[in-house]
Amino acid sequence: MSIETITLDGNTTLLVAVGGFFFGRWLTNRIAPLRTYSIPEPVTGGLVLAVGLAVLRAFADIDFDFVAGDTLLLAFFSTVGLNARLTDLTRGGRPLAILLAIAVVAVLIQNVVGVLVAYGLDREPVLGMMAGSISLIGGHGTAAAWTSTFEQISPAAGTIGITAATFGLVAGGLVGGPVGHFLIVKHKLQPTDKQDYALNLPREQEAKVSIGVPNFLASLLVIAVSIAVGEQLNALIAHTGLSLPQFVTALFSGILIGNLGPAMRPKLNWPMHTPAMALIAELALALFLVRAMMSLELWTLRDAAGPLAIVLLIQVCAMVLLAYVVAFRVLGRTYDAAVMTGGLLGMSLGATPTAVANMSALTDKHGPSPQAFLVVPLVGAFFIDLVNAVVISSGWTFLAPQ
Repeated sequence: MSIETITLDGNTTLLVAVGGFFFGRWLTNRIAPLRTYSIPEPVTGGLVLAVGLAVLRAFADIDFDFVAGDTLLLAFFSTVGLNARLTDLTRGGRPLAILLAIAVVAVLIQNVVGVLVAYGLDREPVLGMMAGSISLIGGHGTAAAWTSTFEQISPAAGTIGITAATFGLVAGGLVGGPVGHFLIVKHKLQPTDKQDYALNLPREQEAKVSIGVPNFLASLLVIAVSIAVGEQLNALIAHTGLSLPQFVTALFSGILIGNLGPAMRPKLNWPMHTPAMALIAELALALFLVRAMMSLELWTLRDAAGPLAIVLLIQVCAMVLLAYVVAFRVLGRTYDAAVMTGGLLGMSLGATPTAVANMSALTDKHGPSPQAFLVVPLVGAFFIDLVNAVVISSGWTFLAPQ
């Protein structure tokens, strides 16, 4: 029986995404463990949508047209940069180096686990890498990029990569919040920064916050300028032969505008650290993440039965141990360290937006952590991709059949 393909236009896709967010919020308000362990609402709602769409796939293949998705991601990371003070940047140097070192260890662990399990199951060891950092830390994009190379050995390489990346994205969104929450509660940690509406509105204050049209439009204007400057910066960097994700340059341009603007024109009513910008940041991240989760091809997880399921579960356990036993300690056992630990799990198993969603859920419940929102995206969106590329290339050269 042929399956009909249904394409939803941008407006319908946006409607479904908003509905998914509210359903996730409704579930969080009624299911105590979701609140207690800081499971991000967009992850909850997006997964419900993904499950429903996977069931509907038996009757129709549904595609989405959501052109605003990339803009939402750029808007969010622009707000991260705009709200980053120079003091945050100064404090972020050492944690950034430490977190990068831990992420490098994560890359190595994931590939060693994958290769060893492949050896144990008498499979080609390079296939173990497809269930390692290629698909987990690398995500769907890196898995797709390496598929043609690994298909020289096995036609199943692409399926393994997409399945592992999908599993990791789900797992990263589900384990990061609980681990971060456990560390915060166990060690009785408190945020060192006062709440200044950096990236999200505290839940208990949402009904009390007043946002005016001028401030809201000023926030939109500054974010739009930041995105535009970031696009130009990205184009300039591309001429040097270096390719960066656009949201990285949006983050950098936000940092420049957020610090230089008030210094050069202090009398202007800049909208940074206001409820309006916090609202836009939360809205952009929530809709982007719901859209990302609901587009997951969950039916690929059925291919995780047997050996692949074993290696993926081992990968999750290894990352949780690395985060809990190593990362939290070497980062200083502070509140920021706990939030970054939750972000590390989202980054090492899923993607940078998942890491940010984990941290957003934690800070919404426990208090702000500007340092975490600056350090984790820089490591996850830029530095670790370079390291991962070197490790993957080296592994392929060493393990590929001659």
